[in-house]
Amino acid sequence: MPPLIACGACGQHVLASACACAHCGAKLKDCTLRATAAAALMGLSLGGCVLQVEPEYGVVVSYDDEDGDGYYAQTDDCDDNDATINPGAIDTVDDGIDSNCDGDDNT
Repeated sequence: MPPLIACGACGQHVLASACACAHCGAKLKDCTLRATAAAALMGLSLGGCVLQVEPEYGVVVSYDDEDGDGYYAQTDDCDDNDATINPGAIDTVDDGIDSNCDGDDNT
């Protein structure tokens, strides 16, 4: 498990490597130049991913949307390789595919 520290502003636990507290937003250290410079040098972008705070630990986790439908396999997309299958899709009755991820092909 990565090391955790207490935020000086709110006292909640955050990753020791965090730049800001995930709970209150307080700045823990200046990471702006280092993070953007490293990303630019490596040609990285954060397109197609979402950052979510895991409340139990205050840790920010990134999730990728593999099929680009706006839903994430780690949270609610039951097939992140097919953009037509997601919780917002309309399910065709008895076609053998659970298009709306409700666990049933009949709705």
